[in-house]
Amino acid sequence: AIVAVSSGMQFPDGTSEATATLNVALELKELLLKDGYNVLMIREIDDVQLDNIARTVLANEYADCHVSLHFDNTAGGAYYTKVPDVESYKNMEPVKSNWQNCDKLGDCLIQGIRDLGEFPINGNGSVEMDLTQTSYSTIPSMDIELGNSSIQLSNQTYKRLAEGVFN
Repeated sequence: AIVAVSSGMQFPDGTSEATATLNVALELKELLLKDGYNVLMIREIDDVQLDNIARTVLANEYADCHVSLHFDNTAGGAYYTKVPDVESYKNMEPVKSNWQNCDKLGDCLIQGIRDLGEFPINGNGSVEMDLTQTSYSTIPSMDIELGNSSIQLSNQTYKRLAEGVFN
């Protein structure tokens, strides 16, 4: 079967990336709501078949910013996906109008996790990557990898990662 949303990588304990990111997202949602933010969740259950284009369209229409949470299957730690440093790409709309705010958002998200001092950060905290989300977003939009498959998953881990992103 073809699905629009992959469950992503799998952790050693059998937890899917989709489940782990949803757990962090639900914790983050509660923190944001308590602080007075309005929150639009693209998904709050496992079975949501919205691809990256649909997610970007919804975010562009209804949100002030878009944060997509993930875990990476590489050896590095947390990072955000930075708009590639390619002049032709950075001069293409809507990237041209948004890439600097996307980078600021990513820097802030990683700094919040870095400040916890509990989770590894991949290099300087960013990896250049051309993504649908940042290529077509008309708002600050960020894909953040919260860590890799070696992270020890627990309710406390989900809460702490959410606190880092929130901060």
